[in-house]
Amino acid sequence: MVDPVLIAKAAATLLSDEKIRKGIGWTIAAILSPVVVILIVIFGMLSGGADHNNKVLDLCFHGGVISGNVPEDYRKHIEDMRSSFTVIDEKISAVNARMENGDSLDSIRVKAVFYSLYFGSDQPFMLDSSKYINCFVTYEQRTRTVKKSDGTASRETYTVAVPIKDMFEVYKKINFTLGKTVDYKEMSNANEIYYRIAYGIPAPLEDDSTEGWDGWTYQLSAEEKEKLQHNLPAGSKGGEIVKYALSRLGNPYSQEKRGIERYTDCSYLAMWCYRQAGIYIPGTAAEQGKFCAENELTISKNFLLPGDLVFWSYRPNGRFMNITHVGIYAGDGKVIDASSSEGMVVYRDLFNSNKQVLYGRPHIKK
Repeated sequence: MVDPVLIAKAAATLLSDEKIRKGIGWTIAAILSPVVVILIVIFGMLSGGADHNNKVLDLCFHGGVISGNVPEDYRKHIEDMRSSFTVIDEKISAVNARMENGDSLDSIRVKAVFYSLYFGSDQPFMLDSSKYINCFVTYEQRTRTVKKSDGTASRETYTVAVPIKDMFEVYKKINFTLGKTVDYKEMSNANEIYYRIAYGIPAPLEDDSTEGWDGWTYQLSAEEKEKLQHNLPAGSKGGEIVKYALSRLGNPYSQEKRGIERYTDCSYLAMWCYRQAGIYIPGTAAEQGKFCAENELTISKNFLLPGDLVFWSYRPNGRFMNITHVGIYAGDGKVIDASSSEGMVVYRDLFNSNKQVLYGRPHIKK
């Protein structure tokens, strides 16, 4: 018999180590819920590890036979989620019927959010599903010309449902309509679940695209901002780092192939340039930001110098400060970064100031 306590400790260790999480994927985190202890026990009871966690999602989204090894309480959570999805699908169909121009709700997205928020809750199918679905749409009054049987025409007003494209707006509506405050981890989990079900892959760890999250901003308190502003020396290696970054201009972007031939992503570019200058920093944007913060190597934007790092948050990802992108400041308001949206390493104006969350100078660390 597997010791549940040991399983829980082992799982906690895995979940706390970013490198391990990256290696096994974020599937475990994606299904964390109020029944996390049960999940960890199931994870240990059944073989397959990450494959099992994908199976849990498949059981909820696609149906299938639930293994007899699954405890009754946990089986009920899966069945409750299935019942909820049946109701949600009916409501989605009704709302889609009120849309125009080929618009429709992304049913996987709607259910992924529901799963993240309510898996493990008592009777989630009792939630007012109409109110929940309405969090994903707005309603507009439109007019049209209607021909009558006598050949005359008249104008009439009708209501059209329009899908909300910005997920941050969706979460604000969930808060306002349902009184449910959604935290960053729940948003991140929902996104991970969506990618697992829709595409069969983990959600991207890093990117610089605002698609689907136009209204997103990671908010820092005044106290947090003050703690991240240090009076640091200029250092002597910033210019060298910029030269290395410029040597990679035009190199193709790829998270999967980073480090192979000339492929790179944003965090690999920063790590590689720093390494050429004899400085070692972590390998992901979020860990690089965390490294700067924990070592008091952060500064104010007003004091950026060539070679410094600029960090952005484009969507919640559950990582340090929800950082999703990093670039190397080149001076004169310019930055060099491996851009997922551009598909290559580019030299451009410092962009999207409302998405910038942190500025670091790790090149002075000895």
